[in-house]
Amino acid sequence: MRYYTSEYADVDFLENDELVLLTWKKEAHLMNYRQPTEAALELLRKQKSDFVIDARNGFEDEKADVQWGFAYLLPQMSKTGCKNVWFIMNSQNGEDIENEMNMWEAEFSKYFTVRRVDSLDKVREQSSMDIIYKDIHEFTTEQLRRLFLSLEWSSGHFPDKLKVAMENFSTVYSAWDGEKLIGMICAMDDGIMNAYVHYLLVDPEYHGLTVGRTLVDMVKEHYSDYLRIAVIAYNDELKFYGNCGFRKADDASPMFITSLWT
Repeated sequence: MRYYTSEYADVDFLENDELVLLTWKKEAHLMNYRQPTEAALELLRKQKSDFVIDARNGFEDEKADVQWGFAYLLPQMSKTGCKNVWFIMNSQNGEDIENEMNMWEAEFSKYFTVRRVDSLDKVREQSSMDIIYKDIHEFTTEQLRRLFLSLEWSSGHFPDKLKVAMENFSTVYSAWDGEKLIGMICAMDDGIMNAYVHYLLVDPEYHGLTVGRTLVDMVKEHYSDYLRIAVIAYNDELKFYGNCGFRKADDASPMFITSLWT
């Protein structure tokens, strides 16, 4: 159902999918940006559904529009019943667009579960998933073996030890697709000041669904009164942890004595 159209954007309600879709046709600024966005907001209020932004053909990057979006649009959207937001983006973006999207994604994540995909079909596929999160410490050796080896982590070759480790960690949150264990985060703490995230892993089939970010947010909430939450991040994970609020130390380096090879 077409709800709004202009030379800059279309706003539709996809009844079969129960999604509000904002499709940008070209880059827009000021009223050309705000009018279709306001239309999408009004439709979200009526339908109380989730939101899809197709930004493959452009979006705003004016400072005034960003400030308006952060100060007005997102707080208003958070009152509509919308819980999930998808950005449809081209698989290869320039650095400027990537930085812009990272900024918006971080702000949206304060209110919604945010996912970045490359097509509307991917949105439909993901919206039909029912990922749930659990606070448990008991897993089967096969669940742990499969998850860890899906990422080629050598720990997965020792599922009996992993099972005991999960029972002994201070905090364990896990993500599930039905009966399938698809992600987990594990932390140790001293009970009052310091917490250390040891494991964070998500099955590669479920990357891009904000499972990892959700697990990190659960740990941050659990340890919100602590003075330090630490994590050892491999170099290719620095950007992810940076987006989650962690900062790289300039005067420290991780050191190990280990029998593991990954």
